[in-house]
Amino acid sequence: MLDKRTTRFLSAVAKICDDGSYKIIEKAELLKEMHFRGMDFVALEQMVRYLKDNEMVDLKYSDENVFCLTVLPKGRVAFESMRRKTRDLVKVPNKTLIIIVTAVFLASLLGSMLGAIFAKLM
Repeated sequence: MLDKRTTRFLSAVAKICDDGSYKIIEKAELLKEMHFRGMDFVALEQMVRYLKDNEMVDLKYSDENVFCLTVLPKGRVAFESMRRKTRDLVKVPNKTLIIIVTAVFLASLLGSMLGAIFAKLM
């Protein structure tokens, strides 16, 4: 199971290497893409090593400033399943959304009317 930082790293690399070829990616660019506090080059190298050990990415070259890597099929499957999960969690049918908004509106209207009636009686 991947943690949030590694998941975001894999998704950033998968978007960059979308055609399946090796890409040269600057570490600074990845840090900007990740938006996590406390991230540094050492953490990026640890994530690459972890993903490489789990056969999700293939690292061809690495130095102080850049990685040359690609996403392997196992990494693509993990990326697609994460993307599908987030898309399925957010998806609410429009008909259900309209029913919920209408019910909330009517309940608040009824509540305010009953509150006004009770206030007038007392």
